[in-house]
Amino acid sequence: MAANQPRRGRRVEHKLFAMKRHLMLAGIGLIVGLVVGLGYTWLISPVKYVNTAPTSLRADYKTQYIQLVAGAFAIEGDVTRAQTRLALLGDANVNQTVTALAQQLAASNSDPEMVRSLTALAEALNTASPVPAVSAVSPSAASPTPPEATLTPVPSSTPYLLPTHAPTATPLGEFGFVGKELVCDANLQPPLIQVVMLNSGGEQIPGVEVVVEWDGGFDHFFTGLKPELGRGYGDFTVTEGVEYAVHLAASPSAAVTELAVETCPNTGGTPFPGSWLLTFRQP
Repeated sequence: MAANQPRRGRRVEHKLFAMKRHLMLAGIGLIVGLVVGLGYTWLISPVKYVNTAPTSLRADYKTQYIQLVAGAFAIEGDVTRAQTRLALLGDANVNQTVTALAQQLAASNSDPEMVRSLTALAEALNTASPVPAVSAVSPSAASPTPPEATLTPVPSSTPYLLPTHAPTATPLGEFGFVGKELVCDANLQPPLIQVVMLNSGGEQIPGVEVVVEWDGGFDHFFTGLKPELGRGYGDFTVTEGVEYAVHLAASPSAAVTELAVETCPNTGGTPFPGSWLLTFRQP
């Protein structure tokens, strides 16, 4: 009887070992299957979204979409059509989004034509009447019909196809320098070079590129990116002791040179650096 006990113990050990081996093989198989499945899904046959609504786009693609809308607006000049296209993004503050994008691209010295188109679009959106919101299909909703079929009805003459390139903005025409004025405002610190662009009728014009140069450097900015200060207003921060020259990219002859910060008196206080206000106008 005692001799059979070791044999029984060995059989139990063999069974336990076999169970552990089966469990290990099952675990390895599960891991291999998971890896193969993920590799196939991510690398070989990833999910492709087609005909998705603009509201489902990634942030950088939404930025490209807005640029395309601005490019189309530069050609068509139809603000209602631009509003309808932008409504597909589902952005409740799309006007501010377009303005912020124009400011961001201008600050990063991006394509001036695109900045001009975005500035003109932002100006048009801020002055135009709002259009009804457009509802788009959620990308998670499985439907055989394309998203356009569920949009709020719009006139058939309003297509949703956008150009595949950024077009050149309409030329702004020639400007002439009208004059400059020293602005003594203690709240404008650091001091600025301020510009105002006017058309022949005296109305302010957004989207005008202004070039600022100084010894060893240059920069540029656009009018219309601060609509609360004026449609044709733009400014540039300057440094005391540096001499600047200002001209318009579209009208190099409209130039102002030898601009330097001048001191303004402050009654009962310390004098402070003043700002310059430059006015340009189309003939």
